[in-house]
Amino acid sequence: MSFRVISLGLAALIAVSAPAFAARKSNTENAIAATTPEAFAAQAAEVRKDMQAGGRYGNISAANRQKVDAQLDFIGSLLQRKGSLDAMNDQEKVQLMNAQEEANSILVGYDDQQLVCEYRKIAGSNRKEKVCQTKREIAKAREDSREAYRRQTTGHQNQEGMRPGGGF
Repeated sequence: MSFRVISLGLAALIAVSAPAFAARKSNTENAIAATTPEAFAAQAAEVRKDMQAGGRYGNISAANRQKVDAQLDFIGSLLQRKGSLDAMNDQEKVQLMNAQEEANSILVGYDDQQLVCEYRKIAGSNRKEKVCQTKREIAKAREDSREAYRRQTTGHQNQEGMRPGGGF
């Protein structure tokens, strides 16, 4: 297969998928999807805001925040130089998509609004039900459970005459 056929196929794939990247509409779509400098600037500002404490990606590590910022800067400069996705050559489109994918793959791991579904067995039955929760809800339930266990064990020790420090 020739390079020209591969590059035409890649260009067609990017052209077809570009409208799907225009805006984030659900928890399963990418946070970053650049097509024009103006649209990307708004997305980048929102992602940077969401990486701050309390934001959607607020738990992101400093090292990963730097990686995402570097990719955002690269994408922004590429779009500013070219003006739009349509004005880029095949190599630039590949670079753009790779930068978007790298940033998105990092952000997905920290997305506390990402929906996670699993099938759980119903008590007293062989049937299973589908239960979906966000990562934030799962983390809160885990922390609440740990806190309840801690309170229960600490309270139990205190009832037996033990001091909270572990001595008698």
